[in-house]
Amino acid sequence: MIQRLLPIAMSVVLLGTTGTLVGFALHAEKEIIYVGLEVDVKEIKGMFFVDAAGVRDAILAHDSIQGSWVESVSLQQVDAWIHSIPAVDNVEIYPGLDRILHVRVSQKEPVARLHTGPNQPDSYIDTNGESLPLSPYFTARVPIIHAKSLEHASEAFSLIQSTRKAPLWSAFIDQVLVKEDGGLEIIARIGGARIALGDTSHLDSKLNNLLTFYREQIRRGNLNEYQLINLSFAGQVVAQRYY
Repeated sequence: MIQRLLPIAMSVVLLGTTGTLVGFALHAEKEIIYVGLEVDVKEIKGMFFVDAAGVRDAILAHDSIQGSWVESVSLQQVDAWIHSIPAVDNVEIYPGLDRILHVRVSQKEPVARLHTGPNQPDSYIDTNGESLPLSPYFTARVPIIHAKSLEHASEAFSLIQSTRKAPLWSAFIDQVLVKEDGGLEIIARIGGARIALGDTSHLDSKLNNLLTFYREQIRRGNLNEYQLINLSFAGQVVAQRYY
């Protein structure tokens, strides 16, 4: 009987102890004051669209943190202040046992720059296909998409997303032009020819054909003799020379 009652008694003691600790923590929190703020921004591929100083300024514009009571600082509000910075992606905020408010921030990653016309400011397109304002402090070296709008650039964005992790093609594509009918033209970093891609259907096949063509022309030494390379015909590369 005693052996059966012992686990129950231990459970009651543990629950009582846990309740006491929780109550103590809640009471202690009301008497704790932050002594500082620590901000860490995760770097992505050498890009610096968000820095720790900027995040600190976004927070300190609303609350000094240092000297504030822990219970008086809303972590949800701090999150909102940080997300006022357009390039901020994910935010992690937690008060430490060291009485420091810790903030961890990740950045949005631009994969292309969108140019819609001479009278409109450029913007970036991030990995989610969403618009991202340019930064006054940092410029990303990404392909430029020429399109009427973000929606009009969707096929070009698909092309960039499909090739950006392939070292050969990410280094090859400099600009992408979206034509009125939605077809794509690539301006490469080598050679003077524009590349008419059509759409992104059968993309791997088209790029393989293009690579075979380029290798052959480089071998012959006449790569710069072409002004247009057309990949829009199934299984074919149609090249137009300068006349």
